[in-house]
Parts: sequence; C-alpha cells; structure tokens
Amino acid sequence: MTEITVEEAMNVIRKAMVDGGPSEIGSYAHGWHCNIAVACIDAIHAADITDENCLYEIHAASNDAASRFMKICFGVETTNDK
Repeated sequence: MTEITVEEAMNVIRKAMVDGGPSEIGSYAHGWHCNIAVACIDAIHAADITDENCLYEIHAASNDAASRFMKICFGVETTNDK
C-alpha cells in the first residue's frame, strides 16, 4: 500500500470539494459545512444560550463560522445565500 502525505490527502479532499460545486446544496463541501455548523450550534446550546430571540443569530453565526473554516482549511466558498 502506498502511503500519501497529509498534504496530498488534503489536496484530494480540496479537489473533490471544488469539483463538486462547493456552494451547491447537497455537495461534498456543503456536507462538511453543515456538520461544522451543527457542531457550532450544539456547542452554543451546550453553553445554555437558548434565548428564543437569538435563534436566528445562532444559526447565522454557526453558518458563518463553518464558511470561514471551509475557506481557511480548503480554500472553498460554501456560502450559498441567494
């Protein structure tokens, strides 16, 4: 079995994201984005920030955090706000 470097593995993942249309709902990159955003939401809820008036802001901030991570880590834009 041929071993690949972490850099090579990241390049394979990045290419799959770019080729799949990263801002398209249902794409490979979008799946990563959603999992990151949900982790943010879960962390916020675990911190017991449950004010009903903040739910939209929590969702928006979680998606922003996921988009930032995807851009930094993979160089892809996953924002799909129309």
